[in-house]
Amino acid sequence: MPVLHRYKKRNMYYVFTEIRGKIIAFQLTSDGERKLKSAGIFPGRTFGRGLLLDLYRSGDAFTFGKGMDPMEQEVEPRQLQFDFAKDPEPESLFPLCAVCSSPDDLHLVEVKGHAHYASILCGDCRMSQHGSLDASIPLSLVTRAILKRFMEMKHIEKRDSSV
Repeated sequence: MPVLHRYKKRNMYYVFTEIRGKIIAFQLTSDGERKLKSAGIFPGRTFGRGLLLDLYRSGDAFTFGKGMDPMEQEVEPRQLQFDFAKDPEPESLFPLCAVCSSPDDLHLVEVKGHAHYASILCGDCRMSQHGSLDASIPLSLVTRAILKRFMEMKHIEKRDSSV
């Protein structure tokens, strides 16, 4: 289950959770912090993955870059206590990069190469495929309506399993 933590040197919060065997840090916006506090979730407490997914969908929880700043990597032992094994909600709820399964910096992209289709790619995979990409939208901005319109406007008929 996701675990809420507070940065030692900043008045900000983050969440650790496990997705496909990797521990992922989600940063929280001030609205995300407020929503967790109003739900009675405080640092050190676990909460349902569904709530983290709601925060992710609203843009109030996000991954950025490759983790925390070096000054933040000094953690207290209690910050490394996880309760992931008891998580009843599937980690497959979270979108991942179609190529490398990273949850970081995801975009909905139009791939134009040997095939024309929609996919979800992380920053590194977008860079390695930049010659075959035509459109790229940050995933936090994509709704079902935007996805439908994107597919229609770009005349995309196929999408891979990540979309």
